Amino acid sequence: MKAKALLCLFLAMLLWTACEKKEWSDLPDIPRRTVLVYLAGDNSLSTFAPDNIEMIKEGLERDGLANGNLLVFEDTKEGLPRLFQLSVENGVARETVIETYGTDLNTASTETLVQTLDKVMREYPAESYGLVLWSHGTAWLPSDLSGYLRSFGQDGNDEMEINDLAAALSGYHFDFILFDACYMASVEVAYAFRTCADYIIASPTEVLANGFPYRDIMGCMFADEVDAIGMAQAFYDCYSDFYPPCGTVSVVRCDALDALAEACRTILGDKSEEELFAVPVDELQVLERLTRRYHALYDLEDYVSRLADTDEERAAFRRALDDAVPYKAATPTSYYALGGAFPIERFSGLSVYVPQAVLSELNAWYKSLEWYLVVYGA
Repeated sequence: MKAKALLCLFLAMLLWTACEKKEWSDLPDIPRRTVLVYLAGDNSLSTFAPDNIEMIKEGLERDGLANGNLLVFEDTKEGLPRLFQLSVENGVARETVIETYGTDLNTASTETLVQTLDKVMREYPAESYGLVLWSHGTAWLPSDLSGYLRSFGQDGNDEMEINDLAAALSGYHFDFILFDACYMASVEVAYAFRTCADYIIASPTEVLANGFPYRDIMGCMFADEVDAIGMAQAFYDCYSDFYPPCGTVSVVRCDALDALAEACRTILGDKSEEELFAVPVDELQVLERLTRRYHALYDLEDYVSRLADTDEERAAFRRALDDAVPYKAATPTSYYALGGAFPIERFSGLSVYVPQAVLSELNAWYKSLEWYLVVYGA
């Protein structure tokens, strides 16, 4: 009995010592940030994906990962979808394939996105996370309205509607969400994602297929305090050098979006449908050119300020907008696949849908958005 008691005491001391050592030893710190680049490229952008991945590698080789993790989910028309990690060894960026998937994987489904995020966060935990969403995009416009409209992502004929995407991401929080896709800097989109991220970086107009200049923004992604404005500035600087210049970009501070919605509600909430339809859309700054028949997305400030009843309402709205959009930049023109370059004369950083009597289908679908329900008082 005595020997057994001594053995138990000895084992207990070992266990206590091991626990104390684990608690106080210099264990590796958890990474500051894990970033997932979700590259949904099984579409007309497929051939641009390899160049973007190479730019990411060059950026990592220059700026490093700051002890962070970078994962890329890639699906293009060539090869099977795959998830891989990028690391830097002796100054060279290297790929490590984590998983390869079957040809039937639909990367334009929220299920695939959520499964990928869960895997990344489970296997590469960090203090915080960042997300890059790379694909086609048309803000909130519904994909089933016409063959050329999609909200975000395209895999063959499949797309994700903005309400579905926002619901899928509602269980996560990111330091930043960067939309490398056209038209995603709309106030309706930003409001839908306001609880999902600290910052949203996106363009309210079309983004050339070249995408964001990843070579110049990797350091911004992995800074101790994520440099959202640095990412946007790099985008603007890149596309300012194009001929013609063709880049619009903004940074949205998500914790200021409720105040922006309230300021807009003060102006728009009591307006009748007739008053809304009476806005002279021909005078507004157009930010979307998806069809020659009509336009749906216009500059937010240009629209809302025209409906303000007093200077006080207008000033309060502009203060809220400045808080919500800490950075915005636009070249003198923006390039559109349909029609080429068009002038950008008024730019607040966010687009907005303008209800119009001739757009009955879009008006009806718009009423399902959270922004509409909050701002228009329905």
